[in-house]
Amino acid sequence: MISDKVKFLSRYDYIPGVSKVVEFLNSHDVLALENGKYDLGDDCVCKVMEYLTHDEPEEVLLEAHREYLDLQMVVRGTETFLFQAIDLGEPAISYDKKKDVEFYTAPYHSSVVLDETNFALVFPNDLHVGNVTIEEESNVKKLVFKLKV
Repeated sequence: MISDKVKFLSRYDYIPGVSKVVEFLNSHDVLALENGKYDLGDDCVCKVMEYLTHDEPEEVLLEAHREYLDLQMVVRGTETFLFQAIDLGEPAISYDKKKDVEFYTAPYHSSVVLDETNFALVFPNDLHVGNVTIEEESNVKKLVFKLKV
């Protein structure tokens, strides 16, 4: 996983699809985007969503993808983003090819706070889940870019 400041995102343009993300961010008012799916071309999409964060459950299900990288950024609010290496997880829900997702449990995980200044880029070997409350519930607006591997 890579976590860095949004202002440094263009440093990662060697990763397929990142230049499309930078182009999208530079040409849109992200706070004004409606919830939904936006096609960026070249097998890249942006999913815009809003939700209230929730407390971390006792047993966390972390997801993984095989065909797409996730580049996740919060544009309003804050959340805790949990992650762990896939080989440290235990399969919990089998791979769904249509949705490109499988779920794992992990005995422990690491975390990073996502807010409007940073992003998390997760690879197929990274388990991850967001939407977790930091100290108090937060109304989050988030962009999840799906980048074809």
